[in-house]
Amino acid sequence: MPIDHAHILKFDLNLLVAFDALMSERNVTRAAQRIGTSQSALSHNLGRLRALLSDELFVRSARGIEPTPRAQELAETVSGILCTIQSRLIEPEQFDPATDERTFTLGLTDYLESLLMPPLLAAVHEQAPNVNFVIRPIDQVYPADLLDSGEIDLAIGKVETGNELHKRRKLWSERYVILSNPEKSGHAGTIDLETFLATPQAVIVTKDGHCRLVDEILADRGLKRHAAVTTPHLFTLPILVRETRMIAAVPASFARAWAPVFGLAISPGPVDVPPYDISLAWHASSDRNSGHAWLRKMVLAALEPVRAKVLDANAGPEVEMIAAE
Repeated sequence: MPIDHAHILKFDLNLLVAFDALMSERNVTRAAQRIGTSQSALSHNLGRLRALLSDELFVRSARGIEPTPRAQELAETVSGILCTIQSRLIEPEQFDPATDERTFTLGLTDYLESLLMPPLLAAVHEQAPNVNFVIRPIDQVYPADLLDSGEIDLAIGKVETGNELHKRRKLWSERYVILSNPEKSGHAGTIDLETFLATPQAVIVTKDGHCRLVDEILADRGLKRHAAVTTPHLFTLPILVRETRMIAAVPASFARAWAPVFGLAISPGPVDVPPYDISLAWHASSDRNSGHAWLRKMVLAALEPVRAKVLDANAGPEVEMIAAE
């Protein structure tokens, strides 16, 4: 299709910036603050865009403003255009880790935070003493939304991204294993399905009280485990298992890291729960940013020992007793 230059000239780039800010914030005041302009200037740009596109684009609601179907249809295209301009046309900043001050925001679950941050901080503080981190939990939100809004620089975990605006690198396939204390539970060998269903369990649930994966698969087979206690706090499970006869189904990477601390046994799960990917994800607009590229390199290096342990555990013995250190 030939480019209609005369028509495109009507589309001031600032109109697309205003549209994208309104889509992200759903509030005129916050959108204006986000792009550093006044509410009246933003409203003026919205009026121009409405005239050009012959659509209201945003309508008032009890929560602020809501996009029309036409606006929702345009949102991904507009965001992609702005990402391309930022990453391809604007000169990427040069980042010097030895001297530059910068704060990165990472989206993590609690247990991945415990695996990543100690080695990452040790390495970063040697290379980049003025770099700091803020952690945002992502277990109750859709991480891609936080990447789109710029609230986080990286998401690490079970991250599902659905379009070209995101980049993703798989780190490892996570699976569920069983933590137990043989002295308390009396189960020294592989835990079979009958034992798994009959033994009291400490069960991790989401903050809204729902169980995931294991219980859904059991329910599909008409089975149910004995959830003696449910909790949203993964880190309490090893303590409960050590001190009681309960067992717990937990991610393998978590088990490999914390079973040695509590002297617990690791057994394969008797329920065929499909593995899920742990990935590193970022927004496409950050792909060529030198500071962001440095951060991704540091994160990958910090997680490589964890990845190696998980891969080794996947091919390891059926039951492993790890002595407390």
